[in-house]
Amino acid sequence: MERSQKENQVAELRSIFSSMKTGVLVDYRGIEANQMVELRKKLNEASSNFKVIKNSLARIASENTPISKLADQFNQTRALVYSEGDPVIPAKILLMETKNIQNLKILAGILVGDDKTSILNSNEIEELSKLPPMEDLYVKFLFLMKSPANKFVRTLNAVPTKLVRTLAAIRDSK
Repeated sequence: MERSQKENQVAELRSIFSSMKTGVLVDYRGIEANQMVELRKKLNEASSNFKVIKNSLARIASENTPISKLADQFNQTRALVYSEGDPVIPAKILLMETKNIQNLKILAGILVGDDKTSILNSNEIEELSKLPPMEDLYVKFLFLMKSPANKFVRTLNAVPTKLVRTLAAIRDSK
């Protein structure tokens, strides 16, 4: 590979590492081509990407990026699954596929936040995959935010309702 091609790949990897919100390092050696195509298709449908990376170039590209904490993992890594969106969905897909594809192994993961970057081992990625998707969490949060206001309105509405029922009962008794 020529130097200019390597520089282009490093630049591409650096932009991926800078913009991603979650990444999972996987070893895919020994997987059949049709299994790999299916895995890539499932990840693409979930707005995630599967990128085969050259370890030495990934180590260089990771400098001064949030993923630099994983630089020592690049000596055994074969591919990176990354996403700029919901971190739960790629973890769910990969965990499901590790059960279906014998040679697919999850090595490590990373969650990139605004002020903190967390490195995950394979057990923590499994726990991450058990969480509900981000959209479900937003819906639950909004429901909880709306709940006190609904209860307050029902409480305020209960007083006139009881008065009207009491007056109706008095009217019916006479």
